[in-house]
Amino acid sequence: MERLAQDPILANSEVRSTVLTGSRLLRDALPEGSFEQRERAALALANEMVREVVKAELVDLVAELEADAVEVDGRRYEKHQPGSVVYHSLCGPVEICRYTYRDAQVRNGPTVVPMELAAGLVERATPMLAKALVRGYAVNDSRGVEEDLIAAARVPPSRATIERMDRAVGELASAKVVPIEASIRRTETLPKGTCGVVMGLDRTSAPMLERPEGPPIPSKQRKKPLLRRSSGSYAVVFRMAYVGTVSFVDEHGEALEVRRYAAPACDDPRELIPRMTADIEAALKRNPALRVGTLQDGAHEMWNRTREGMAALKQKGLIEQCYEGIDRYHLMERLGKALKIVEPKAKVRAGLMAQWNDRLDQDDGAIDDIETYFKTHYLTVSMTKAEELWEHLVYLKNNKDRMRYVTLRATGMPCGSGVTESAAKTVIGERANCSGQRWGESGLRAALTVRAVLLSNRFPAFWRHLARRYTARVELAA
Repeated sequence: MERLAQDPILANSEVRSTVLTGSRLLRDALPEGSFEQRERAALALANEMVREVVKAELVDLVAELEADAVEVDGRRYEKHQPGSVVYHSLCGPVEICRYTYRDAQVRNGPTVVPMELAAGLVERATPMLAKALVRGYAVNDSRGVEEDLIAAARVPPSRATIERMDRAVGELASAKVVPIEASIRRTETLPKGTCGVVMGLDRTSAPMLERPEGPPIPSKQRKKPLLRRSSGSYAVVFRMAYVGTVSFVDEHGEALEVRRYAAPACDDPRELIPRMTADIEAALKRNPALRVGTLQDGAHEMWNRTREGMAALKQKGLIEQCYEGIDRYHLMERLGKALKIVEPKAKVRAGLMAQWNDRLDQDDGAIDDIETYFKTHYLTVSMTKAEELWEHLVYLKNNKDRMRYVTLRATGMPCGSGVTESAAKTVIGERANCSGQRWGESGLRAALTVRAVLLSNRFPAFWRHLARRYTARVELAA
C-alpha cells in the first residue's frame, strides 16, 4: 500500500482497488512451495499478464488504424499487404497481424506500419524494452544485457535480436546526436558552485576489424554445407579512438559534473570539438564570468584541435582568455625519464623530484629553472644520451608556458587531466576493449555514442528525444 501511494498513477482509488484485487487473484494462483519458489512463480505470472496486456493494446491499435488509407504526418499511405510479425517486450514476444501501408505519392514507394508509429515501437521492440536494451548496449555486450534482464526476471529476445536492435538504434543515435544534444543543452543548468569550465581531448586504442589491402576475395560456389569458421580475410588492428571531456569545476578546480564525448579512429576529432565548445558556450551564456581553460597531455595534435575550438569562442566574443595547462602527472613522468639520463643515483633523483614537485606548487618560474638544469647537463652526457635528452628539452621548451601551476590554481583551474584520462578508460576502454571484442567502424561509433551519453548523465533526456524518431502522427485518411 505504501508503494501504491507513492505512484501518481496508482494513487487513484479505483486503480488501487483493481491492483489489490488482481494481487489477491495472483496469489491464489501460486503453487505451493518456499517463498523463493512462490516469488519466482509470481514474477513469471506477472510477466505473462503484462505480455497479454501489451498484445491486447497493440491489437486494439491495429483495429483502430485499419483503413484503406491513412495519413502519416500529413502524407497519404495506402493499404499494401498483410503480415504477421513478432514484436518483443520486457515480458516476452507477442505476434501481431497487421497491414503495411505504402506511400501513395511514389511508385513502389516506402512502406510503413501505422500501428508501430502510433505505439512508438523501436525496431520491433516496445518502448520500455528498447530503452532497457539501448542503455544496456552502452554498458555491456549482448550477452551481458541478456543475462541482466533474465536476472531481473524479464523475458528478453535472443542475443542476435538484441544485437540487431542495439546496432540499429545506436546508428540512429550517432546520426542524430548533435541536434539532440543541442536540445538537451537548452534545458540544462549549471551545477551549483561552478566557477570554471575545462576542456580536454585524448585518445586510446580500440581493436578494429579491417580488411587487408587489395581486391576482395571472391566467394566460391558451395558444393558442401557451410562450415562456420574464420575466412581469414580480416585483420584485427588497434586504432586510436578519441575521447573528450568538458568539466564544470568549483573554485578549487574540482570537477562538479563532466560531459563526455567519444569517436572511433575513422572519425575526425574535429567533429568532437564543436560539440564540446557548445557546452562551454551554453555555460557562458548562463554565467559570462566563468573562467575557461584547456587541460590535457602534451600531444600537439590534440592541442591543435582544442585551440581551434577556443579560437571559435573568442571570435564569438564569449571569452577573452583561455587558460592552458599540461597535465601535472605527465610532466612529472617526463621529468623522471629525463632525470634518469643525467643522474645515475636513484636517491639523488628522488630528492630532486621531490624538490621540483614542491617548487612547482609554489613558484611559476620553477619550470624555467628545471629547464636550465637539464640544459646545463646536456653537454656533459654522451652523444646517445644527449639525443634522448634533447627530446625532453624540446618538450619543455614547447610546453613550459602551460606549466605555470601556481597561476592555474589561483584562477581555479585544475592541474591534472584525470577527468579526461579516466574518460579514456571508462568510455572507451571498459566498453571496447573487453576480451574477444572486435569492432567495425559503425558499430564502435554507435556503442561509444550511447555510452558517452550515459556517462554524461544525459541518457533519460537523450532517450526521450531519440524515441520520438520512431513515432508519427497517424490518422485515418478521408
